[in-house]
Amino acid sequence: MTIKFRNQLKGNRLILKRTKPTLKIATDMFKVIDKNREHLNPWFPWPKKTKKIEDTLKYLFDKKKDTENNKRVEYGLYIKNKYIGNISIFNINKENKSAEIGYWISSIYTRKWYMTEAVQILEKEAFKYMNLNRIQIKCDKRNKASSWVAKKCNYKYEWTFRKNCFSEYFNDFRNTLVFSKLKSEYKEREF
Repeated sequence: MTIKFRNQLKGNRLILKRTKPTLKIATDMFKVIDKNREHLNPWFPWPKKTKKIEDTLKYLFDKKKDTENNKRVEYGLYIKNKYIGNISIFNINKENKSAEIGYWISSIYTRKWYMTEAVQILEKEAFKYMNLNRIQIKCDKRNKASSWVAKKCNYKYEWTFRKNCFSEYFNDFRNTLVFSKLKSEYKEREF
């Protein structure tokens, strides 16, 4: 079964656009990453490795293969054509009809419910059009903002992976929270 990923998904305030490997998209992404390093570094290892626009462009080309193989699709978050962050659905398992959502947003747009809206837009796509049965969100236990988004989107806390991966930023092992939502728990929102 091939999944047809749509190029654009619309919400009330946001438009999610597929991140394709173009210089324009790579430049927009890099500028936001570069301005938000302090905000992103505690939670992700990749800002440290993203030193120039070409690093972002390479990432987009690498990710394109996963999209072509129906393993991942990534969207940029836009407010009136201004790029503010990213959201992706990845580890897509067609046999088990499951996947994971990951996200990040520019610090100036946090606490304004944009990421909550983005998760709701993408989960609608996943449950309604990709025919998934289960979506999960994982985050560092210290990442209160990310776990808040999962809870606000009515994802259920399942468990904690104790000390499951090393954080260079904190110089210790992190505890990873796992939240999930089933298709049977999904309530469609109109955008």
